[in-house]
Order: sequence, then C-alpha cells, then structure tokens
Amino acid sequence: MKTFKNILFVILICSAFQSAAQDFTANWVGHFSYNRVEDIARGNGRIYGASENAVFVFSTLDGSIRTISTVNGLSGNTISAIYYSEDFDTLLIGYENGILDVLVGNSTNVITVVDILNKPSISPDKKRINHFIESNGFAYISTGFGISLYDLGQLEFDDTYFIGDGGAQLNITATAIQGEFIYASSLDGGLRRAPVGNTNIIDFNNWSTIISGSFQGVLTLNESLFLLNDSQLLQATDGNTFTPFLQFPETITDVEANESFLSIVYPGNALVYTTEGSLEFSFVNIEGFTDRYRASIIEENTLYIATRGSGMARVPLQQGSTVSRILPNGPLENNIFGLNSSPGVVYSVFGDYDNNYNAFPLKTQGVSILTNSGWSSINPGDLFGARNLTNITINPSNQSQLYISSFRDGLIEINEGVPVIIYDENNSTFTPVPATTEDVRINGTAFDRNGNLWIANARGVNTLHRLSTGGQFSSVSFEDILPDEQGILGQDDVVVSLDNKVYIATGGAGILGYDPATDTTARLFGEEGAANLPIDDIRALALDRNGTLWIGTRLGLRVLFAPSNIFTEPQVSTSAIIIEQDGLAQELLNDQVVTDILVDGSNNKWVATTDSGVFYFSPNGQETLLHFTTSNSPLPSNNVQDVTIDESSGTVYFGTIRGLVAFKGSETAPAENLENVIVYPNPVRPSFNGEVRIEGLTANTNVKITDLVGNLVYEENTTGGSINWDTTAFGRHKVASGVYLILITGPDALETAISKLMIIR
Repeated sequence: MKTFKNILFVILICSAFQSAAQDFTANWVGHFSYNRVEDIARGNGRIYGASENAVFVFSTLDGSIRTISTVNGLSGNTISAIYYSEDFDTLLIGYENGILDVLVGNSTNVITVVDILNKPSISPDKKRINHFIESNGFAYISTGFGISLYDLGQLEFDDTYFIGDGGAQLNITATAIQGEFIYASSLDGGLRRAPVGNTNIIDFNNWSTIISGSFQGVLTLNESLFLLNDSQLLQATDGNTFTPFLQFPETITDVEANESFLSIVYPGNALVYTTEGSLEFSFVNIEGFTDRYRASIIEENTLYIATRGSGMARVPLQQGSTVSRILPNGPLENNIFGLNSSPGVVYSVFGDYDNNYNAFPLKTQGVSILTNSGWSSINPGDLFGARNLTNITINPSNQSQLYISSFRDGLIEINEGVPVIIYDENNSTFTPVPATTEDVRINGTAFDRNGNLWIANARGVNTLHRLSTGGQFSSVSFEDILPDEQGILGQDDVVVSLDNKVYIATGGAGILGYDPATDTTARLFGEEGAANLPIDDIRALALDRNGTLWIGTRLGLRVLFAPSNIFTEPQVSTSAIIIEQDGLAQELLNDQVVTDILVDGSNNKWVATTDSGVFYFSPNGQETLLHFTTSNSPLPSNNVQDVTIDESSGTVYFGTIRGLVAFKGSETAPAENLENVIVYPNPVRPSFNGEVRIEGLTANTNVKITDLVGNLVYEENTTGGSINWDTTAFGRHKVASGVYLILITGPDALETAISKLMIIR
C-alpha cells in the first residue's frame, strides 16, 4: 500500500509546470554549432541529432536539414538525451538540469516542462535526464534520482519511481522492458527490476536487485537482455544471471539496439554486431571525422554516428559505400569568446581565460566567419599553432585585413582570409610572461586614425606596443607610474580616441592611458576611493560619439567625461549612472560583471554581463531600451561574452558561452555623406503593413517628409545612419495615397538630398 509520504510527493511532482515557449524567428536568427553531437534519435524518415543545446533534423527521404534552437523556443541548456515517438509523432529533448522540451509533429511550438527542474527536494546534481524508452503511451524517463513517467497522449508527467533501498533516490542510467519485467540500470544501485504489470511499482518494495554494481545502461534486442558495464557488454542467460558477451579495450560510450543488430561505439570505433555476437561491420577512425564517437543508430540499412567535433557520419552498410557528413552550417564552437564585424561579415573566436586570466588548459581552435553565403572557417592548422584566440580587430582602412590575438602565442595577421604571419617574441617587441620564454599574451588591440595598431601585451615588460603602417614595432613602458607592472594578470579592451589617445583596461591596475603626441603615460585607478571606481579590475571600455569613456568593471559600470584629463589633471573621478527605480535612486548595473560595451549608430549602448544577459541603454544610460535574458529572448545563456553590430544592416550579434544569436536591430552607422540615400519599400503597396526605412543618412541629419503641396507629415533628427517611418502623420493616422517628398538636411545645412516615395493605399 502506498504511504502517505509517497502519495504526497507524487502529487507534488506531477503538478503541471509547463509552458509553450515563445517562437522568436521573426526578429532573431540562431547561429549555433552542431559539430558536437551528443545523442541520436530516429523515426518517420527522419534522423534527429542533438548537439550541445540545439537539434538538427535530417530527412532520409530528400536529404534536407533543418535546425531547432532557442530561436524556435528550446531552453538552450545542455542536452543529455533525445527520443522520438513514432506513435505520437513527438520529440522529447532532455537536459542535464532536468528540463524537458517537447515538440509534437511539425509544429514549431515547443512545450517546455520544468517539473523536475523546479523540485526543491531533488538536488540539482541529480536532475539530469539520462535516457528514454516508450511503452503503452508513456515515456519512461531515466534520471539522476529515479524514473519519471511522461504521458505522451496528455503531454504531462504521471508517476515517479524512487526505487532505491527504503525509497531512496538512485541515478538511473537506462530502463528496458523484457517480458513481464521492467529493468533499471543505475550507477549507484546495480540493476533492479519490477513486474511491469504491477500497478503499484511506485512502491520501492516491488523492486528487487538482480545484480550489484555500477552500470551505464540496459537494453533489449529481440528476446535478449544486455547490460553495459564500462568496457564490457553482459548478456542475461536467464532472468537473474548475466555472463560476458563482448569485451572492448576502452569504455563503451553507447550501445543501441537497431533492427536486428547491436551498434556499439567507443573512441574511434563504430561496430555492428548480431545478437549472437558476430561482428558484421566495423568502422575505425573514419577519415575526416574526430575519433570521439558518442552514439550511433541504424536506420534503413545505414549507420549514423554522432561525433563530438565533426557532426554526424552517415555510413551506408554495404560494400564500396561512401561516408558522408550531416552537419548544419554554423560556427566551429558554441563557446563564443570574441566577435567583430565589418559590413556583411562576422568573425568569431573561441579561446578564453578565467577570471584570473588563467588560459589553461590551452585550446587550439580556428576562426569562424559568417557571410551572406553562410559560415566558413580558418582551420587551426593554418594559424601557426596559435592557441587561445581571444580578440579580433579589423583594419578600418582595409577591411579584408584583420588581426587575431592569442592569449598565449602572439598576434596573427590575416589578409583576404589567409593567415600571413604571427608576431611573437621573435619578430616584434612583444615580451613573454616573466620566467618564460614563449608565453606571449596578447589581448586587446585597436587602430588609431593614422592607421597604427595599438596592442596590449599582458604581463610583459612593456604593456603597450604599436605596429605602424610601415610594419615597424615600438613599445611603451609604464614602469614610472606602475612599478609592479609585471604583476598585472591581464589586459582586456584597448580603445583609441579621435585625438589618438590610447586607453587600456587592466585586470587589477585600473585604466592605463598613453598620449603619443606628448609621449605621456597616465593611470586611472581606485586606490583609497580615488577615481570613484568600484574596483580596479576593468573588463570593457568604449568611447561613445560624444567622447565619453564607458568603463565596465567586475563590480559595475562607470563613465568618464573628458577622459583626456587623466593626462593633465592630478585627480580625475569617474561617475556612476544614477537612475530612479521604484521611487529610489539606484546605481545602474551596480555589482554586475560587465564583459563588453558597444556603441551603436545612435549612440545607444549595448552592455553585456556575465549573469544578467545584455542591456540596451539610451545615450546617457538613463533609459533601458531593451534587456535580453534567457527568459525573454533566445539567448542560450545569460553569460554574454561579446557583442558586435553589422553596421550595414543594424543586426546585433550576441556571443554567449552556449552559442551565438543575432537580433535584427535597426540602428545603422551614419554615412560619410548623403550620396547614397535609399528609401524602401518604394512604392508602398496596399498589402504592406510595415515601416518605410530610410538609410544612408549622416549623423545629426534632419529628415522632413511632406506631401506634394508642402504639408509636413513627419520630422526627425537622427544620430545614426537610418530611420523608420510608420507612414502616419505624426502617429495620428495613416497618410493617404500619393507621392511624398523626403527632404534631408545634413549638419549646418551644408549638404542636402531629396527623395520621392509613392504610397498606394
């Protein structure tokens, strides 16, 4: 008989905690990496590949691939298991934190179920979803605490089984139904079973231990039951006895029962056996694929292999077959660390370091590039062995030339997409970390108006270096104002003002400044309350269109008006931005860890943080225009590490630790002149319900829109390079059909332009 305690807990855990996730496809685009495939499912002519936090669907009928990500409503967390029910045409996606995403049919509406995630009685480390099987309309979900049943018809949780001794929680790795029993393998309670027809198997007393030990899985094929024990596969000879069936030299990562075969993978090996133990097919170290095989499945006489780094291999099970790759277009990795963009092109790198600027373990990675044609990459082997790539700077005078910083090996120059040289301690003024000979840590870089590249060299003898337009290096020492210079753990952003003064964010020494015109160094730091900095650990700098220096620290945000004063004044103080919230004066982003600050064409600011997503502020920071987090946007993580804007389109890219997403913004950079003003759509037809866009504007432009007899219907002064008009007369009513004049006047009325727009109602 059920105890009251068990009944109460089941009632609680079966309460409805689910919601229909929002579809963001109208304003967002996902750019996720699908190289690392964690699990595979199949059914109805489709193969489902679960990457780290997104899913791709391959059609075996026409070879098409579509993707499902946070933009479609997925939770964005780390996927641990995936299952497709043919009977209910339903896809289940399980996560390490216990969230369950459900997609029914071809619907784009994702149902996010958080019953497990929200259970306070289950510790976070036990909520992982490990495995799915289906029986009698229910999905049996193996988790880190037990077995939960999900009703596929009603789309809701049913019973939960705690089958450990005394009803304790067990880490269940898989379940299988064989004959009259349901079996559950666990890491901490051996293999257990219960009569599947018993209506009271929620009672732990109905579960018995068949064999003790730690087991990674249990499965059935035809009439046989198999148990996975590290590198060994055991077979049940009767209901209670297991004998060795197959032994392998390394730990098995996955075993699946497919049609009449067992498909088994371990590092570099994908093997297909019969139930008698006969090896039918063997694929070892497939050329062009990593040897980190994760899972496999057989569908229509074809073996699909999930790899952690090379997407999915498609291997026809026949002689002379050719292996093909299934991999949606995307960047190399999801852990985006550095971004930058030029018109129509976005670059990303994936090296990193921790809060203390520790770059270990070192990572060898490539560079991913997004154009109108999709994603491409520069392979790590072409980057001179450089590791931990952290920063990208594009030459504003030659946007096919860029420099990639390595926080270990120096600075790489790339021209027309081809790496041409790496600058290190052997061919530049860069110096390695003291007591080493080759640990050259380059991070922030920036061009000045004369075409010189300024480079921060962390923990070097000289902190700042210059690469001139002629290719010569020189260095700047801050020893006179920073005696303990070599103790600086790292530097982040480098920015250069319009008058060519250089500012460097440091991890512990405040802000360093250098004026090349006078060869003067300066330092802004918060010792004993000076400078009003909350901490001397500075992680982001940006100069806005008014010349104000925006400062992101590990404890909040500051602004410095007239930053050049640090070179002439003995004491300069930054300012906090004070806003009113709930009737109280508060400091904007107080105690937030700021990772990046970006100024757009309208002088608004994008500010990224480590745990609160990204903010979009008005020019003075007094108004929060937007605030994106995982709860109201497709951001896969609230840890946003970098932001960049394609100024030709206004699209904003957010690089997080779990992937890259793009927001279709509207703010473009101001043009140099009014020679290329564009108005679209033109004409505006009756079926059009959007806004008319005017691009190619200079900064501080006045735009008037009138009808042919001179009646003014709209006017705006711009700071960026574009505006949108909703085709109303100052927001009151839609204007009538006709021809409208767009009168554009530049600053001081020195330049003008006129365009015509036809509206058809």
